[in-house]
Amino acid sequence: MEKNRITVVYGENPREMVETLLAELKPETVLRPGAVIGLKPNLVLAKPAGSGATTHPELVEGIIRYFRAKGFTKLVIMESSWVGARTEEAFRVCGYRELAAQYGVELLDLKKDRTMTKATADGLLTVCAVPFAVDYLINLPVLKAHCQTLLTCALKNLKGCIPDDEKRRFHRL
Repeated sequence: MEKNRITVVYGENPREMVETLLAELKPETVLRPGAVIGLKPNLVLAKPAGSGATTHPELVEGIIRYFRAKGFTKLVIMESSWVGARTEEAFRVCGYRELAAQYGVELLDLKKDRTMTKATADGLLTVCAVPFAVDYLINLPVLKAHCQTLLTCALKNLKGCIPDDEKRRFHRL
């Protein structure tokens, strides 16, 4: 049986903590040179990270700095905020517009992305194309309490990789 390793880092500085975590995990060892790395924060709505609703931009900054130091320059930040919210506004309010400008990283609003249909064991699912185009996708969720699921984790954050119509349908499944 394969065992998974769990790494825990304690501290007060999100950027430093994620850099320490990545140095321990060494994800670059599984990537080819020139790989495109996708970063998927939780920017469900336009609220700063201090609200507890969105991924702190310092976490993403730490990831960008780490991979840049390892020679990876193709990083993209992608998101599609919840139905009725504007992703571009979330990028601005949450500090990602500034972060992207500082590091020359592309921000991709998945609400504007082309879609494709994937077959699953439970039927067809329409998904955004960009997450499938990157070589390595890093999911950066925020752990939250939730009225329907009690706790949201990494899987729910990936709803930001499906179009709005599919997000609505997801709640009925």
